Amino acid sequence: MNTHNIITSTKNIINLILLVLLNILVIILMSDLYGDFSIGPWYNAFFIVLSITIANTLLWPIFKRFFMKFMIQTLGIGTIFINALIFYIACYFIPNVDVGFYASIKVPFFMSIATTVVTNMTNTNYYNRHLKNIVKYALNKKIDSKSYPGIIMLEIDGLSINILKKAIDNNIMPTIKEWIDSSTHNLKEWETDLSSQTGASQAGILHGNNENIVAYRWVEKENDNKIIVSGKLSHAPLIEKRISNGEGLLVDGISVSNMFSGDSKSAPLTSSKLGTLTRINHKTLNTVFLDTYNYQRIFTLFLWDILVELKSQIKHLIKNIQPRLRRTVVYAAVRAGANVVLREVTTDILTSEILKGEIDTAYATFMGYDEVAHHSGTQDEDVWPVLKQIDTQIQRLTNAIDMSNRGYKLVILSDHGQSNGATFKQKYGITLGNYVRRFLPDDLKVYRNEFNIDHFRDAVFSENIKLKIVKEKIGDFRDDIFDENTYFQNIRDELENKKPAIIFDNEQYQNLRKKYSNSLEYIKGHESIEQSTKKAKDSELIVLGSGNLGLIYLTEWKQRLTYEEIVMLFPELIPGLVKHPGIGFILVHSITNGGMVIGEDGIYYLDTDKIIGENPLINYGKNAARHLKRQNTFNNMPDIMVNGFYDEKYDEVNAFEELIGSHGGLGGDQTKPFILYPSEWEDPGKLIGASSIYEFLKKEINELKS
Repeated sequence: MNTHNIITSTKNIINLILLVLLNILVIILMSDLYGDFSIGPWYNAFFIVLSITIANTLLWPIFKRFFMKFMIQTLGIGTIFINALIFYIACYFIPNVDVGFYASIKVPFFMSIATTVVTNMTNTNYYNRHLKNIVKYALNKKIDSKSYPGIIMLEIDGLSINILKKAIDNNIMPTIKEWIDSSTHNLKEWETDLSSQTGASQAGILHGNNENIVAYRWVEKENDNKIIVSGKLSHAPLIEKRISNGEGLLVDGISVSNMFSGDSKSAPLTSSKLGTLTRINHKTLNTVFLDTYNYQRIFTLFLWDILVELKSQIKHLIKNIQPRLRRTVVYAAVRAGANVVLREVTTDILTSEILKGEIDTAYATFMGYDEVAHHSGTQDEDVWPVLKQIDTQIQRLTNAIDMSNRGYKLVILSDHGQSNGATFKQKYGITLGNYVRRFLPDDLKVYRNEFNIDHFRDAVFSENIKLKIVKEKIGDFRDDIFDENTYFQNIRDELENKKPAIIFDNEQYQNLRKKYSNSLEYIKGHESIEQSTKKAKDSELIVLGSGNLGLIYLTEWKQRLTYEEIVMLFPELIPGLVKHPGIGFILVHSITNGGMVIGEDGIYYLDTDKIIGENPLINYGKNAARHLKRQNTFNNMPDIMVNGFYDEKYDEVNAFEELIGSHGGLGGDQTKPFILYPSEWEDPGKLIGASSIYEFLKKEINELKS
């Protein structure tokens, strides 16, 4: 026996002795503290530990077989009661030992905490023991290995390439650092679409299509103003049905902990396939419950992460770290669920699938960083341990690949980044919704009879033909609603007999035309009058936030209002918005000019790339106009889309929802995710938009198969 084996064996013996002694101590203490648990002579504690070990070995496989569905559908909580039953049975045959109902739950729980503490203190890798159980399980399910390698794609939700590089430089992610240093993988930045959030990115990556995903949440006016939320369990299936053509990235693979399935037939913990939590049961989750301790370990780590979060909250408060959110115990539990439970379960599932060797592709999301960065900040000290743990999962999966008879290529990527900064409400003391209401009447309903734009469209265009007919008549001509022009006047003449003749005969519009000669003059010169918001609840208005992207829907009208209509109906609104220091630009759609990006000092006409005044997109990336032009064609676009101000000097944005690290719009790292792929693959060139990632990965998948 060599020296290494002697040291390892000695360490294992010492760990075993420590575990037994600590569990004996826990049992003795619990018997003193709780009246419904007595052990008789102190040495019975040793017999209890021995009896539990035997009972777990004999009974757990039986209970697991019959109660697996119960354990999964109770999100693992059922495991606690099954362990309590095993503990009760183990103690029943020991003389002078008496166990009550509550003691049978509490004592095994504290014993599992003691076991977790010892394994962490002695740096014992429990996962290696659990891995042996997964290997046995996988061998029973194993099929003949395929001759070509598969691809495992791991997403680190919300991690920008710049934060990744800092983590690598500080050796927080040593596994990824080793890959890059040894040139086994290439690191490349890619650019998200608008909007820069998981719904749009995963739709593009996994299905090659994210059209009409306006933001993380949006309003469908024609669907009774229903608010659609990308990650909602009841809405994700609807969205996937719209975007899928059956040729997703995971047709022959597995989707784990994602928003969409990539057309996989196996999709545990994937929103679009869950529908409701009652459908969480999936055979792949069996790997989490292969032994009695694994779930208890995960639950202990879950509780520990809650304590870590509560400690962070106190520290941020004492040090007065700014910007800072009000974080609650409820959030601490949500964070622990994302950062610990889903992380560990995802790794277990993937490890089993890799060892079986059946799947060609897998895509899984580790969402801990995104959750913590949202609430603590993108570079707060809270995020680095989270990234270190994710790196540990990557190393575990690498080890599983080394043990598998089938080869697998590993790809690490993110779906978007995050940009940091105090929220809009924190900086300016008002939400975007309440600010918008200041430029609207107390009750929009007063405009229903006089200015019903739906009726206007129906009256002007028979059979409800859309506004595209106006553009067909105008051809390539572009005009400003404030200009006098013979061609535009001809269209007015055609429409003057149609009733109601809202845009051209409206008194407000006529007064504005007398005062301003063009749109930029109107934007810069009009002094918006703020109204009372005391009756805001009566206004037919929905304002949504998706990071620093704001969506304003005037729901009195069932179709998207045009720039001309908004100016005519609410002349205070657009100038009031763009003059706010927390707003970078807005996007509206014009009858004659198409998409108009309006800033405080300039207008960018998307259809012609013509700029009047200063370019409002100057700080938002060279492809900003390209993204906005595409976005403007989507269904369910808001009447006004708002992008918050981006401070290039301090690299900060202000989110319209209460998040410190945010994403969804344009500006900063939120549009700068990364992909780390095998160096033998062909360089894909510039990767712009999530569908470019789909095309790149789909090509490599097909080449590996061939």
